[in-house]
Amino acid sequence: MAYESYESFESVKRRLAEIVDAVSNDDLPLDQALSLYEEAVGLGLRASDLLEQGIDERRCEQALAEEDGGQEGSAQPADAAGQAPAAATDAENPDQE
Repeated sequence: MAYESYESFESVKRRLAEIVDAVSNDDLPLDQALSLYEEAVGLGLRASDLLEQGIDERRCEQALAEEDGGQEGSAQPADAAGQAPAAATDAENPDQE
C-alpha cells in the first residue's frame, strides 16, 4: 500500500483509529487482524516521516527568518507542538522579583 497518499498526520491518525476499532471486534478473522496490524505499522512509519518533514520545514523557516530579520538569538525554541514556551509568571517563580 502506498502510505505516501496520506498527506497529513491527521489523516494517518484517523485511519489508525479505524484500524483500532476494527481489531477490537472479537469476530475479526486472524488473517484480517494481521493485515490490519501490518497496515498500522506502515502508517506509524508514515506518521513519523510526516513529523520529521514538519520539523525540517520549521527549522528551515526559522533559519530563513533569522537571516531575513536579524533575530539571532531572540527566537525561543519550539516545543513538540511547534509552539514557543509561555513566559513564566511571578506565581510560578516566586524567587524572582
